[in-house]
Amino acid sequence: MKILILSDSHGEQRYMEEAISREQPDQILHLGDRQRDGERLHKNFPHIPFLAVPGNCDLGATDLPILLPEFCGCRFFVTHGHLHNVKYGLLRLSLAAREAGAQVAVFGHTHSACCERVDGLTLLNPGAAGGGR
Repeated sequence: MKILILSDSHGEQRYMEEAISREQPDQILHLGDRQRDGERLHKNFPHIPFLAVPGNCDLGATDLPILLPEFCGCRFFVTHGHLHNVKYGLLRLSLAAREAGAQVAVFGHTHSACCERVDGLTLLNPGAAGGGR
């Protein structure tokens, strides 16, 4: 299964649509900061399953800030990251993901890509999908 994880699009559609066309994912996760971008993606690619969480710039969003989907028997902790202060470290995020029984925690907010494995938990930030980031 191929999962395309996008975050912090901030109004940029082009790069996300190019990634979808190029990668042909089986699932899309949008981690916020311009939730409307994710909604537009879902409208343009309705055949691809889509999940999204709001970010700190998605004022008034009513969607859940944390999702716990399972893909191929692996539980994901999906969040934007601002509620776990990821700009100041990943400890709070790691603890919340472990408490939820997740094997993978995906987050955005920092605009910096990272992928770490800490004591069996994978922490993944795709960076910013918005242009110039």
